[in-house]
Amino acid sequence: MASAMPLVLLLLCLLVTDTLGSRCVLFRSTDDSGASPPSNAACPSITSGHSNGNKVPLVHRLSPCSPLSGSGVQKHGKAALAEILHRDSLRMRYLSEVKAAAATTTVPAHSPAPATPNVISSLPGVFTYTALAGYGTPAQQFPVYFDVSGMSNLQCKPCSSGSGDGTCDRAFDPSRSSTFGTIPCGSPDCAVELQTSSCASRGSCTFTFRNSTFLYANGTVVTDTLTLTPSAIFEDFFVGCLQADNQFFFDDGVAVGNIDLSRRRHSLGTRALLSSPTGTAAFSYCLPADTDNHGFLTIAPAMSDYSSLAGVKYLPLVTNNPTAPDWYYVDLVAISINGKDLTFPPDEFSGNGTFIDNLSYFSYLSPLIYAALRDEFRRAMAKYQPAPAFSDLDTCYNFTGINYIELPEITLKFGNGETMDLDDRQFMYFFRDHLDDGFPFGCLAFAAYPTVGYNWLGTQVQRTKEIVFDVRGGQVAFVPSRCGLR
Repeated sequence: MASAMPLVLLLLCLLVTDTLGSRCVLFRSTDDSGASPPSNAACPSITSGHSNGNKVPLVHRLSPCSPLSGSGVQKHGKAALAEILHRDSLRMRYLSEVKAAAATTTVPAHSPAPATPNVISSLPGVFTYTALAGYGTPAQQFPVYFDVSGMSNLQCKPCSSGSGDGTCDRAFDPSRSSTFGTIPCGSPDCAVELQTSSCASRGSCTFTFRNSTFLYANGTVVTDTLTLTPSAIFEDFFVGCLQADNQFFFDDGVAVGNIDLSRRRHSLGTRALLSSPTGTAAFSYCLPADTDNHGFLTIAPAMSDYSSLAGVKYLPLVTNNPTAPDWYYVDLVAISINGKDLTFPPDEFSGNGTFIDNLSYFSYLSPLIYAALRDEFRRAMAKYQPAPAFSDLDTCYNFTGINYIELPEITLKFGNGETMDLDDRQFMYFFRDHLDDGFPFGCLAFAAYPTVGYNWLGTQVQRTKEIVFDVRGGQVAFVPSRCGLR
């Protein structure tokens, strides 16, 4: 009889969903602390660096398959909620400062001033998904992160004086590459890449860089060959060569740099477009659903690959954002819960677009939009016991003793008429922190952004979807059922 109970609950869930129109979710164990991490044999394409065509494996930084080795101990498990929120707050602060600097035009994101220490340099960074990439000729292979909001950077030799922990041993060595080049200070490429018309000397294109971890470093803009797969090779690829120890050092490993996927002139996304035929997107990615799975980054996928798939949502890119025009925005215009549109002033979606971020975990909305979402969600969840807020997540519930729950339908609506229904993987966060009885708490995976007019979609909303950045076609496609589920 006990073995039949899950089937009974499933049938009850289906009945509730059919009659009430809400979403029914069966609880099952999410405690993977006793799970065996996959062996290297389960991820040979990641650990060896081999890839399938133009598809590069992506893994979470805490995955046992991650190339981030640190001291040689592979970490395994899920990030605690407090850590996720802390990383999100760092990301939020960084993006806010970039936007503020662009709006005032008095503090460029990349300054020619000498580097200065920063008191928060010891805090963890916000990069999450990593892959292997080669730079130079012959290629020197490194673990790198990917970002959609800034220039590409690598830790380079010679390193500045630092901790002496050996991290410089993993840095890119320009002296070993036959195709290494520098950019002159007066070059137009220097001004474009640094977003400033001057640099620190009359020699090479030098700068001080502030990246998403809030660390400062002196650097030089250089070019060399970037190798992602045997068929995805980019000559004269621009990076910022950073002379700094521990620039990308975190408590769970060492990455040598990050690769820019934004719409900047010398980004990987732009280079992929310039070298690919009409009818191809710049790139796509599928973010790993958890630390036990891996996703992928595809360079220049053919848009025809998606034409016969059901359920693909094509959303126009918004390209008129004045403060960060090189980021990726979509025209989110409304949100509904159980078919009811939320009520808020129409200018809250200001027309500058909603940012698609690949680093922050949760999604953040302008205060009035979030308040409308929160209040309607709470009304739909009124029969469940509220739980205390957890930092920015202020709509939480205690589901102790409950085998299944009914969740409302949440739908995102876009300016071209497309709608996207979210499932529980995308709008609910279930966690077991500080619990002794093993029953889950759950929170709405949205929060308020402190500044009016700023909205962005984090990685949880993107789970289970392949996100295709068709820059040439002026659209972003959300492709269902292309990624591993939890």
